[in-house]
This record gives sequence, C-alpha cells and structure tokens, in this order.
Amino acid sequence: MNIISGRRLALPVIALSLLLSACSGPGGSGFVNSTPEAYCQLSERSTLFLIDRTTTFDAGDQTLLTESLGNVVDRLETGDRIIIATISDHYSKTRQLANACKPGCPEAGGVMDEIVGSCSTMKAKQDQQQFMGSLATSLRDVITSAEDASGSDIIRTIGHWTGSSTAEPYTSIVVYSDMLENSDMIAWSKFSSLPEDELMSIVTGHGALARTPGANIRLIGYGRLHDEARSPLPAALDAKLRGFWTRYFFEGGGQVEFSARTDG
Repeated sequence: MNIISGRRLALPVIALSLLLSACSGPGGSGFVNSTPEAYCQLSERSTLFLIDRTTTFDAGDQTLLTESLGNVVDRLETGDRIIIATISDHYSKTRQLANACKPGCPEAGGVMDEIVGSCSTMKAKQDQQQFMGSLATSLRDVITSAEDASGSDIIRTIGHWTGSSTAEPYTSIVVYSDMLENSDMIAWSKFSSLPEDELMSIVTGHGALARTPGANIRLIGYGRLHDEARSPLPAALDAKLRGFWTRYFFEGGGQVEFSARTDG
C-alpha cells in the first residue's frame, strides 16, 4: 500500500514538473532578466529623442531639456526602448547617446506566472538605477557643451533615424530643436522663404522624407530665431514653418505637436 501510495503521489509531481518545464521555455510565461537587453522582449514600443546640438543651451534651455527628457522617461513602461541621438550641422555627424529598454519585471498574469516567472526584482531595480544613471550622463554631456556649428541639418538627420524600411517605426518621437533648417540641402534663406511645395520637392528629391507611421511627434523649443537674443519668430514665418513641419511629418504618417519654450 505504501508503494502504491508513493507512486500515486509521484504522478502529480512529475506532471507538474513537465508543465513547469514547458511553460518556462521560449514560448512560455517565464522571463529571465539575465541582461539589460532582455527587457526589450517585454515591449514593442520605442521612443526617439533627438537633441539639436547646433544652438548653445542657456540655463532655461538646460532646464527645459532636462525636464522634457525626464517626462519622456517617466512615461516609459517596462521594456519600452528609448534612443537618444544628436542633430548637428550634417546628418553624418549625428551621435547616438543612448539605446536601452526600461528595466522591470512583468506583472504576473496568474498563479502559474508566479510559479514559473524567473525575473529577479532585485536585479531589475539595480538595472533601472543603471538605466537612469546612463541617461543622465548622456544628457549631461550634451547640455554642458555646445557644438560650434554654422548650420543645422535637421531634416536629413530625422530622415536618417526614421527612414529605414527594415526597422519597426518609432511609437513616439521627440525633437528638442528650434526647427530652423540651415544645411547644404536647404539653406536658411531658402527654408524661410520658399513655398511649402518647393521645400517638400527638395526633401523628396534628396530622399530625406521621414518614416513615422502612427507616431506621436513632439517638437520642443520651437518658436525662436537664430539671432543672439533668440527672438520670437514673426507670426507669418511661425505659421509658414509650422505648416511645413506639419506636412513633413504628416506625409511620413505621423501627427506633430509644437511646444514653445516657457520661462519661469
């Protein structure tokens, strides 16, 4: 009787072991945060944060940029990817400052997930501290020193980071820039004077269109001129440039929101 009872008790244990083995495999519920890149399995969302390095950041700029990136990071969910890159006087000079996914353990979906889940919450907290520290370091490097640039190749840089037909499009895009194009493709004198259709024709001819299907795009720092005083854009020029950028991103499939600088 004891032998039979032992066998009867062993069967459920064996079955449970087989079930756990099946569930913790690649197609199961288990998640192991063995490396920082592993968190990227938990989300398909991604954010591109571009920082224009061609304008010197004053104290107000530094505060606004820091707060803007902080707000973006706060809205990230576990596994969301963020890429931070620069805009320079030529798109080939763009630098990637960060490319990482937000650490964290997935929420348990039931009793079995709690049993098979292998995500270490302690490691996830440590990884999140490193994640935040890395972003802060990346930002500190760009806001404390500006490039001595004679132009700003905004359009082709955006095209460079979003135009790949083989990569998944970004969920959201944030551009910290005055959005005043001044490059060897479109000099400021033309960008500020040519009709919208002509500007779009130049962009199309250079293959610099954005690929932003479904993306939410926010432009931060818009509304100022290039002069030393960083004067507000005249109303007519403001409206003209808004029209161009709205069309540029719309033709890429995205919706754009403009955010003017706020002081105080």
